[in-house]
Amino acid sequence: MTNRTILIGTILSGVVIAGAVIAVACSSAGKSDIDLASTHTTAAPTDPAPSSAAPASSLATTVDEITPETDAPIQSDAANISYGIATYTADNISIRYPVLSHMDDEKKQEAVNQLLKDNALSILKAWDVGSGDCTITIDCQVPTLNRKRVTAIYTGSAEDKKAAHPVSLFYTNTVDLASVKDLGLSDFTDPLAMAGYVLSDDVQLDGPNGDVTKEDLRLMDLDYYTKIFNEADFPFDASATWPSTFSYEQQGVIYFSVPVSHAVGDYVIVKFTPETK
Repeated sequence: MTNRTILIGTILSGVVIAGAVIAVACSSAGKSDIDLASTHTTAAPTDPAPSSAAPASSLATTVDEITPETDAPIQSDAANISYGIATYTADNISIRYPVLSHMDDEKKQEAVNQLLKDNALSILKAWDVGSGDCTITIDCQVPTLNRKRVTAIYTGSAEDKKAAHPVSLFYTNTVDLASVKDLGLSDFTDPLAMAGYVLSDDVQLDGPNGDVTKEDLRLMDLDYYTKIFNEADFPFDASATWPSTFSYEQQGVIYFSVPVSHAVGDYVIVKFTPETK
């Protein structure tokens, strides 16, 4: 089993320390530890319509059950594009991810769906699930689907049989539908500017961890935040590294996760509204 470095801020005496690592659930001998920023519970109303699953992954056995979403319409100017939710299952693993349908270009639709699936399942490359002692459950929300892009938010947990508590997981994926490429924080805003914003009095916290304060964020410095924001989001090699922050944009507002100490919830979501800054 190869060692895998996870880019994180981690806990030491109850505070977040850059470059450190904490014990990871679901790990085997020789594997580096992992601490992932956790969950964001923004609801994701959706357009109805099922679709066919993307090609099966080579990771273990898959069961792709496409479930149409039936809530209120999502933020969308795509009259025909819709999506369903597929579920990857294998042993103690369950990962849900979106599958688009009714795009004008079928080849691009296939490529987009494959990219979405590969990125959703990339968490399995970062965690050692071969022992069978690990349970991973990931849900999926789609806050944005329009002619230009789709955004998926993945939230859930990983738990090892020998661990006292599960680890909460949070990651996101925004895909440009025209170019079939991942978009990240640097496409939405300037990472250095966001580092300064996190350390400022103007920073807005968007939950769900209400115990996090601005002082918790100031335990780290400008260089630390600039580094993790520059390394945020897909694309990356999940077998070698995992970002400590993920982001997405919705209706002009930018959201991104920031790792904090376990004592105050492991992570917090920061909200940045450009027109008010």
